[in-house]
Amino acid sequence: MTIFSGRSEMKNLSVFWRLALIIGISTVAFCGISVNQIMSLRQTILTERQEKLRDMVGSVLKLVGAYEEEVKAGRLTREQAQDAAKRALRSMRWGDGDYYAVYQFDGVTLVHSNPKNEGVNRLDYKDPSGRRLVFDIVEIAKNGSGFTEYAVPRTGGTEAVPKLAFVGGYAAWQWAIQAGVYVDDVDAAVRRQAIDLGTTGLVVLLLTGGGAALLGRGITRPLHALCGTLDSLAHGDRTVPVPFTDCRNEIGRIARAVDVLKKSAQEADRLREEQERSKQQAEEEQRAAMERVARDFEASVGAISRTLTVAASEMQETAQTMSTTSDRANEQATVVAAAATQATTNVQTVAAASEELTASIGEISQQVTRSAQIAVKAVEETRRTNTTVEGLSVAAQKIGEIIGLIQSIASQTDLLALNATIEAARAGEHGKGFAVVAHEVKALARQASQASGDIAQQIAAVQGISKEVVVAIRSIGGTIAELNGIASTIASAVEEQAAATHEIARNVSQAAQGTSEVSANISGVTQSSAEVGGAANSVLASARTLSQQSERLQGEVDRFLASVRRS
Repeated sequence: MTIFSGRSEMKNLSVFWRLALIIGISTVAFCGISVNQIMSLRQTILTERQEKLRDMVGSVLKLVGAYEEEVKAGRLTREQAQDAAKRALRSMRWGDGDYYAVYQFDGVTLVHSNPKNEGVNRLDYKDPSGRRLVFDIVEIAKNGSGFTEYAVPRTGGTEAVPKLAFVGGYAAWQWAIQAGVYVDDVDAAVRRQAIDLGTTGLVVLLLTGGGAALLGRGITRPLHALCGTLDSLAHGDRTVPVPFTDCRNEIGRIARAVDVLKKSAQEADRLREEQERSKQQAEEEQRAAMERVARDFEASVGAISRTLTVAASEMQETAQTMSTTSDRANEQATVVAAAATQATTNVQTVAAASEELTASIGEISQQVTRSAQIAVKAVEETRRTNTTVEGLSVAAQKIGEIIGLIQSIASQTDLLALNATIEAARAGEHGKGFAVVAHEVKALARQASQASGDIAQQIAAVQGISKEVVVAIRSIGGTIAELNGIASTIASAVEEQAAATHEIARNVSQAAQGTSEVSANISGVTQSSAEVGGAANSVLASARTLSQQSERLQGEVDRFLASVRRS
């Protein structure tokens, strides 16, 4: 976490402080190197002096050994040899008053720079720091050799001075031979070296700091200027000048990059303005195109909707006419049925009269007058029946014409339903309900066409039967006329009357059968007329639904056009 934090802080440092940090790190490194050099210098001097002391003590040990060889050779006694060695050591000097010192292992001083100390047991002698110096020297000698440090005044002085000594032991004589040098000059040399390095470092630091300051100023001043230029560009100022573009260094490269950025920003502004103008132009063209689409849509779909509304109104009027015509046909069929029933009753009455005439042939003479009257009445009824049947034929013919009209209306309705289905498909989602209604209207139109076809067949049958009834009634009329003639001559032609009566009975039976068939067919006509009326009512309801859907479609078209024009 600390490393990442340090990296983040380094990222936030300015160039000036980064240069200062480099100088600081360099200064610390220089100080560390200087301290290491100073310590190395001190150690080097001490090492040189240690080697020198070791060599010097080694030379003395060789000298003492040479005297011991003289003793062994018998040329000198040990005492003579030791005295000669002492004299030689007392005369040896080097450096700044440095000397040899010799101690016996028991602590007696044999050779010293101060003659007063010779012959004195100084085993318990302590230096100014409280250390038993002679005791330590003797112990080192007993163990062979070694270095020791202590502080003693110089000869003739009182101030303790640090000293480095090497001790070598000569066991044959029980001597501890010491050679020492003062090392205060080492510390002085180290101090001089430290002062020299410090002075050099300070000069280098001042020069480096000044150069870094000038260098930092030469870097930060252009960078600050370029940062100001970038800030101005970021705030939309595209006219701000870009300095230092003529420099042939990194600052110049940055300045030229900023100048390229400025030109890119100017180009981006120009492109943005062109894009904005293109966008406005595209929006205007889009609005104009939408307006044209709205007008075209209104012209096409609106015309279709209006045509559909007119077609629905016409279909509604046609369906109303069909319903009215069906009602009239039903009423006329009812009248024809009533007339046919009356004719049947009359024919049955004639048949009954004929049977009575046949049964009472013996009483014909008495009933001649009555038969004549009945004949006259039969003639009148026959004429009326004939008129009624002719009216039925005319009504059937009119019904046939109405059926033709219904079939024409059904065909037109089917065509309108087909057109409505096509327009509903064009209308998409808004025309789904209208398509369902158009399909139902088409189905009703087909049913109406089929029903009208059935009615046409029934009417054709009625017309055929009507013709047969007319023929039969005319035959009845002729028969009744003959009956009237026979009645006038009944007295003289009883046998012929019987035959005529039989013929009358047969004809009346046929007339009764014909009138029954007429009644049955009229019932079918009535039923078919009722079905046509129901189909007409269904067509009327579908036409009303179609009209409502047409109005709804017109409303949806208006809302769609309003939405398109708003967008």
